[in-house]
Amino acid sequence: AAATSCSTKMNKTLLLLLGFCLAQASLKKEDVPVYDKNQEYLYRYEGEIKSGIPQASDRYSGMKIRADVRLQFQTTTDVLMRLENVNLWTLRGELESEEEQKVKNIEKASWSPGIVTDQLYKDAFKQDLLESSKESWMSWWKSSSEIADSIDEDVSSSDEADVERQEDEEEVSEREMEEFRKQLVKVIKFRYETGHAWDIEASEDEPQWSVNIKRGVLNLLQLKMDPLQSELLDKDESDEVPNKSFDKSTDRVFRIMEKGVSGECETLYNIRDTLAGKNVREVSKIKDFKNCVERPEHAQSLHSAFIPHQQEEPMRMLQSTVATRVGVLIDDVHQDRFLIKAVESHGQHVFQPYNNKGSNVVTYSKQNLKMIQSQELTTPMPISSQTENKGDLQYVFEQNDQQSKDKDGLTGQEITNTKKETIQRLSQELSVDMRGVISPESPQKFMQLVRELRSLNEKQLLTVLEDYHQNVPNQDPEKATEEETAKKQTRKVIIDALSLVGTKECLKAVKKLVDAEKVYDFECEQLLSGIALSIEPCPTSTDVMMDIAKSQSSRNSPKIHKSAWLAFGVMVNGLVKEQKEGQLARKLPQDDEMTTQLMQKYSQNLLMCVEREKSDDEKLTCLKAIGNAGLESTVDRLRDIISGKESDITPLELRVQAIYALRRVVKKLPNKIHNILYPVYSNPEKDTQERIAAVSVLIDPDVKPTTSFLQLVAQSTQRETSNQVGQYVYQYLKKVSESQLPKDKGIKKAYSLALRLAKPFNRGLQYSQSKRFQIFDDEMRMGASLNLDIIGNKKSIWPRFAKTNVELHALGYHINLLEAGVRLEGLQPIVESIYGKKSQDKKNIFDYLQRKSKERSRDYNTLNTQHLKLMNKMNQKLPIETRRPEEPRGHAYFKWYGNEVRFDQLKKDHIRHLMEQGKVSISSLADQLRKGLDLQMRKATKVLEASRQIPTELGVPLVLDINSALLMKSDVSGKMEVRPRIPSEDRSEQDVQTVKFDINSNQSAVLQIVGKMSVDCRVAQSGVAINALVNTTFPVSGKLSVDLENKKHKLNIKAPDQEKELFVVKSDPFVYTEQKKVDPAADEKNAQPIIHKMDILGKKIQKHPTQIHASFGREELGFEFSLDGKMISRLNKEKTSPIQPLTGPIEFKLSAKPGLYPPTEADIELRQPTDESISHLGPLERLVYTQQREQTNEGRLEIDILAKNKQHPRTMNIKVHYYDTQLNEDFTSGSQEARVSPRFHQRTSEEVEPEVSSETSKQMKELTNKILRKTVAVQVERSPVPTKESEDWKGCLNMEFEYPMLPEWRLIQDRKMKTQIDAKWGRDCSGNDKMLKVDAKWQKSEEQRRQERLQEQQNLSDADSSEQDGEEQPTTSEEKLTHQEWNSFKACLKDRRDGLMYSPACRLAVEDRSLLRQLDIDIVHLNLPSWMEGLATSLKRYIYFTFFDRLSVDDVDVRNEENKLRIQAVLNKNQDHLNVSVNTPNENAQISHIPTDQPKIKMDFFSLLDIPLKTEWSLGFPLRFPSTKKSWKQQYLDVIIGRKQPAYCEIKPNDRIQTFDGVEYKHKIGKCDHVLAKDSSPDESFLVLVKKGDLEKPEKTVQVFVEGKKVELTTNHNPHSQKVTNEEQDGQKQVHVFIDGRHVEVNPLKARQVFKDEDDTDRGVVFILTRVGSKVVVDSKQHGLVVESDGRYVHVQVPNDYRGKLSGLCGNFDGEEFFEYEGPSQEVYRSPFDFGLSYRIPSKECREDDNKGLSVMRNARITRLNDFNKKETCFSKTPIPRCPEGYGKTESEVRELEFHCVPTDLESTERLIELHKTKPLEKMTSKRTDLIEEVDAELECEKLI
Repeated sequence: AAATSCSTKMNKTLLLLLGFCLAQASLKKEDVPVYDKNQEYLYRYEGEIKSGIPQASDRYSGMKIRADVRLQFQTTTDVLMRLENVNLWTLRGELESEEEQKVKNIEKASWSPGIVTDQLYKDAFKQDLLESSKESWMSWWKSSSEIADSIDEDVSSSDEADVERQEDEEEVSEREMEEFRKQLVKVIKFRYETGHAWDIEASEDEPQWSVNIKRGVLNLLQLKMDPLQSELLDKDESDEVPNKSFDKSTDRVFRIMEKGVSGECETLYNIRDTLAGKNVREVSKIKDFKNCVERPEHAQSLHSAFIPHQQEEPMRMLQSTVATRVGVLIDDVHQDRFLIKAVESHGQHVFQPYNNKGSNVVTYSKQNLKMIQSQELTTPMPISSQTENKGDLQYVFEQNDQQSKDKDGLTGQEITNTKKETIQRLSQELSVDMRGVISPESPQKFMQLVRELRSLNEKQLLTVLEDYHQNVPNQDPEKATEEETAKKQTRKVIIDALSLVGTKECLKAVKKLVDAEKVYDFECEQLLSGIALSIEPCPTSTDVMMDIAKSQSSRNSPKIHKSAWLAFGVMVNGLVKEQKEGQLARKLPQDDEMTTQLMQKYSQNLLMCVEREKSDDEKLTCLKAIGNAGLESTVDRLRDIISGKESDITPLELRVQAIYALRRVVKKLPNKIHNILYPVYSNPEKDTQERIAAVSVLIDPDVKPTTSFLQLVAQSTQRETSNQVGQYVYQYLKKVSESQLPKDKGIKKAYSLALRLAKPFNRGLQYSQSKRFQIFDDEMRMGASLNLDIIGNKKSIWPRFAKTNVELHALGYHINLLEAGVRLEGLQPIVESIYGKKSQDKKNIFDYLQRKSKERSRDYNTLNTQHLKLMNKMNQKLPIETRRPEEPRGHAYFKWYGNEVRFDQLKKDHIRHLMEQGKVSISSLADQLRKGLDLQMRKATKVLEASRQIPTELGVPLVLDINSALLMKSDVSGKMEVRPRIPSEDRSEQDVQTVKFDINSNQSAVLQIVGKMSVDCRVAQSGVAINALVNTTFPVSGKLSVDLENKKHKLNIKAPDQEKELFVVKSDPFVYTEQKKVDPAADEKNAQPIIHKMDILGKKIQKHPTQIHASFGREELGFEFSLDGKMISRLNKEKTSPIQPLTGPIEFKLSAKPGLYPPTEADIELRQPTDESISHLGPLERLVYTQQREQTNEGRLEIDILAKNKQHPRTMNIKVHYYDTQLNEDFTSGSQEARVSPRFHQRTSEEVEPEVSSETSKQMKELTNKILRKTVAVQVERSPVPTKESEDWKGCLNMEFEYPMLPEWRLIQDRKMKTQIDAKWGRDCSGNDKMLKVDAKWQKSEEQRRQERLQEQQNLSDADSSEQDGEEQPTTSEEKLTHQEWNSFKACLKDRRDGLMYSPACRLAVEDRSLLRQLDIDIVHLNLPSWMEGLATSLKRYIYFTFFDRLSVDDVDVRNEENKLRIQAVLNKNQDHLNVSVNTPNENAQISHIPTDQPKIKMDFFSLLDIPLKTEWSLGFPLRFPSTKKSWKQQYLDVIIGRKQPAYCEIKPNDRIQTFDGVEYKHKIGKCDHVLAKDSSPDESFLVLVKKGDLEKPEKTVQVFVEGKKVELTTNHNPHSQKVTNEEQDGQKQVHVFIDGRHVEVNPLKARQVFKDEDDTDRGVVFILTRVGSKVVVDSKQHGLVVESDGRYVHVQVPNDYRGKLSGLCGNFDGEEFFEYEGPSQEVYRSPFDFGLSYRIPSKECREDDNKGLSVMRNARITRLNDFNKKETCFSKTPIPRCPEGYGKTESEVRELEFHCVPTDLESTERLIELHKTKPLEKMTSKRTDLIEEVDAELECEKLI
């Protein structure tokens, strides 16, 4: 039984094995078809590509190619391929999805268009191109015969898909397809192994475009079925054993790097089984183009730009995706053997210029490849015997010159003949347009002209230019014939176009023109600059530019020399700079050694022209060229100039330029450049401009500085001694940290971190600045920035250097568009002579010329003899070196795209002549103006030109192209006649009476920008394009007559007689197809393309465009101004970007045209009526009347306007009357107004000013109750408007402004400021028709009054604390005051008790109590017009909406006064926010916490003007409420300039001195006169001396010298007067005034004028004396000098015009603190003691006794023997106190000094020895240190016996 059982089991086992073997045998019989040798396969290929803007429109354009593909496998790896039956179609049409059809049916059924939800709006593009027919794809595994039969069915059934087409399909003609097919049918050979195609061989004469199309077909055969034979990207690092589950599975997902037409990119594979059979696989491939090892791309542009990769979210302008599905039969045993049955590929290329929310241009591609037949190979396809290897599957771009060469097969001469006529026609048409009216077609002609010139070679270009050569360069334009003028303009157009050609042939042609001197200097400058920017540099073209720079023409012409060297530097940089994304490879030699030699040659030539023997101008040019080049080999030479052995002898301008020349090398050699420039920046002894230049190069965000280095620079500001440098660095760091540009997003965080370590510098506009004004729209991803960098000048208020830079970010690129800068030094005198502190002497430019003529006369020079004698006498006692202006020099430069292409130097001799003479050639100018001047400007250029190409999967290029042209024309012609004539030296006493102008002006410009995204298939092109046009015209014609004698001025304006389009903007997106057709009637060589267009109307965004129309003036002016527009708005989908050019057509037009009864011309007359009522008065009475009128500032002005029309002339009369009235403010208790809280009532006159005498308190009240009321009354009368009015219209406007006459200085005050505006208009000014009255009042808020009362109560409590110890003090937080406020108030009261009325504490306390923080506005109206009511309602609604989160409204049972609006705004204590209440008749509203620091204005034009646009503006400065201490102007000056203005210096009673720059030190003033402040400029306009009669007392004597007059302020009693005031009886000494030694009385409340000549009051007022309380004020209006003194305090005030010109104890006023202790000879002291001694004027009167002597500041002198045993005399670099000759020291101290030594036997040394006995030596601190010794400083001296 056991045996039987075992036998049964064995039989079963054998049966199973037998069944398995039979099954295997049956399978082997059915072989799987795979690619094999000697086999032939036939496929049907179809490729389709369509472009459009899917989210705006379903309109599209495209192309379709169909062909049979025959593959012959000679071996298993060698394959032949040929395309057969090639056909090509162009496609245009409009798609409509099934959902959209449903919507249309619904709308038709309802008879009304409805609002469609987004869910129903499916994209027809995606349905058409991405969703294939399921039935068609699922049948791919059928047999070849079945597939062949079904192909025609698939084609016929494609029209029955879900998408309905309105398609225009046009087959390319046979004539054009002949050449196309000729190339495509050529056989190619390639290797195909394991699904990888490579090693393509084709005929030598087959162009790359044909091979690329075949690459697109082969790309479909690229397939990796066995992942184990590839480098997978998904391997796990921890897997050390094979992945068995992956190896055995038939469904696999893996990633590899796969090479195809579009490059070697990451590809995701998904191989899966299907239901069709065991050996049937379906493969899906998805390419990730974000991860590519290599991707072919070609970019070319006129401008330089880059994609900022360091931004947080890098946005690529063009994004691509490709998904492929493959049906394949596979051999299970050998998985790398298979047969592709069908392939379907879908791709899309999205041009995303703004964002991902719409308006993206998309190009969809679709490829299908299906097998039709497979059979054994019988007849091999013939292949050319002359083949060449074309590479692998990767797309290869063609060279442009090769394309043009093979185009028509024409010879070079034939091309010249055919194109010469075209070039002549285009240039002549453009010349005519530029002379007449620039048409909208002109930019397109200019773009075509540039294209035609680019196709010519050197010889052909010279031939074209030869026809327009001019032999007479300096011919008088008036004598030129019309033909010569036209020829000149045509040449100008060709030169403009030639400068943009940018080819090597063009550069060669320009070189020949330069050598032959057939081009003018200015033309050569334009050509070389333009070519350098537009050319793709190569060594050959760079050598040509270098030859031009070194040519004889360059040496003879400064313009050619500068432009050639700069252009050479630009081209060198084009060879060596870092390759940007998409650019072609640099055309450098392949051999590294040859490249090194080439760069050495270029650097040697650049450095050759900075040798010592070269002039400074030549060196400056070459340094700029070196900066353009950016060669590393030039760094060492630049270091020698910056800080090396040559730095001491190199001018500052060259050292600064050498620093900027390193800007392009920092990124390559960061460590080396840091070691060169950081020591320059960190050295406080270096010039400010050098230091700022160094740090700006080091921390430029484009060089990507490290975070640690930025923090190092930021920390250095903590110890920075220069305000100029510190403020620049701080603002630069802040600027970048707040940048909105994408290029800075990745690095601005490092700047923010560094900014935390920086010391804040907010000094004001007079210091160096680094600002950025930017606008960036995140939705549009577009923006621009304007960078402004200013380097201040410590010797002038005008900056030394300023530059502005414009950067753009658009289409994903950052463009450094333009930079312009100017460096000026020594020009302050000429600027101040026109606009400076003496500008009040000049009423107009003719008075300026007349004054300059007088100054050159001998009589004028004798007027100030007395003043000069006085100054010379003072200088003999204490020589003070004149602070002369710097040597006039400078230059201006321009950079395009970061390359400096032009700079112009300011000639020193011309500037000096203008400064000294103050005139130009007046006689010649007058003759020219009398005859008439005709100024013309014509310019044609390109703003943008760029092209970017990427391959599509079809093997045809996708091209992004943008082109532009800007044509500008400016014509200004006119005459000017001056009577009697313009003053000059021989007519200096004649006054100009009448000036007549006759002006005709016409300004016009047209800008066209054309952008395309297209696919080019050699004989056809399709794509999406946009054409934008901007056209502006501004014609002006008229006459102006200025009657200076009678004060009547008349303007006559000619009115245009037809419609003028002033400003037009158009933008039209469209899809198009282009075929090259042959006109049968024309020559075959003149093939003209045929273009079909379909406009994109944007109906998917907005069914009907938004229409805008606004007009004004048709009846009122007789001339109608209208604004018309239409656009597709995205207001509901975008926040701030309602308009996008790619949404649909856009058009805006501003035009002017004649209206109803149009005027032919308009006369405008302005006159100042003369008062004839005083003609009978005598001279003295007339003088008194004039003075009274000047005090009231009364004036009248009348304007008459007449618009001439025969039927209905229009008239208007405007009368303006303004005057001032002085009033006394009412402080009585009964005058307080309603809205002052009864708890904190208004101050009255009975309240006493604390801690002052009764007389002083009375005087203060008498002065401060003066109110100045300014009144402006305007009356307007005009004739009635036709068809609208029957009576004349009259309007009256009365405005009154009341404010205190004098600044407030009392602590107990309650002042107000009032404004009243009363407007009445209509039939009369009675107010019964229409009326609007506004009453505004600024006053103290209740919170202010509460705080002031609390301060006063606490002061009384402290005073009585000893008597009321047990009484409780308020301790609540509400009643406590801030520490600073209480301290300032308390300190002020203490100072007053000590007799100090105007101490700093009192100033601070008064300023705090003078601010008016509450504004009350009452508005009363009657019968307002409807438009005004509507505007007020819209404004109210907008304000409520803006501050909705801070708004509270009470409208329940509110019954306020009708027709009245009440507004109250209260500013908080910190002045950073407002609380506003608004009371209307029906509601009360409260808005809280409105910010005032940097308020923003948000405007919604849609709600106001029906324009769909929202914008937001930041004011950039805080809002300020008025103060009775400071005017609004002074407050904003403090905000803008960053310090108290004007600048002041003070000496306090304790002898502490505060300089103009804010440095405080102590120096004991003695009996000797000390120079407190002196104008040390060549003018020497004033001098202020100070001394003390008693060293132990605080009283001081001040002497002021102005224009030969001496004013002395002293507390010494007048010996001729026995009067003793009440204050002197109380021990407070009064200040007495002496003028030229004569005592004068200055009474309170009355100003005293001091004339230059008391006998001749017409000679002018020198200064005004005023007594205010206990102090006397000396005010020189002409010089801006104010000196105040109460005997203890001395206060000196000067305007900014004296910046860097002063000397004395008050400092040099240069804005810096490091060099504040600058002595009379500009020597710098470190000790305040030495500094004070240097300005002491020695005299016998100030010695204590005859035996005592006063030490003076002198350089110490010693002698020594040097290393060569030669005697040297050494002088200390810094002066020290020394006893004069005949005196010895009685007290001294030892100091360590640095000495500079010179040979003793030199004559110059002998002069220095004699000079150092009389004054400190000049400029010794900058000398080298040769010796350090200890020397005695002699502090006190005694006469030697």
